[in-house]
Amino acid sequence: MKLYSPPKKEFLMLPNSVFDMPLDVYAFKIYAYLVCCAGSRGQCWPTLNKMSKKLGIAMSTVQDRINYLVKRKLIAIKKHTGPGKYKNNVYVLLSQDNPEIYRDLEEPEELPLF
Repeated sequence: MKLYSPPKKEFLMLPNSVFDMPLDVYAFKIYAYLVCCAGSRGQCWPTLNKMSKKLGIAMSTVQDRINYLVKRKLIAIKKHTGPGKYKNNVYVLLSQDNPEIYRDLEEPEELPLF
């Protein structure tokens, strides 16, 4: 039996804490893709269309999970306008020391008054 050997090129390193985060499959996949694109720079600018095609996820799901990652404070979005009014988002990876990542985002249900 041949043992696993990590690739010499083109590999992705994710922090172990990513498995403690409350991410669904799509949010995890998008976050991993952004980490992959950002590399050591900590920011990247793939289009929603490219992410949708590359990851095999519907565009609406990509947009929804990007918003979820922003709410969780895993990423920040900077709007960028280039020459010719070309617009794209720059995704900035944020520190994972932030406790907002792990808190429950669901609002508690209000109890009836009677």
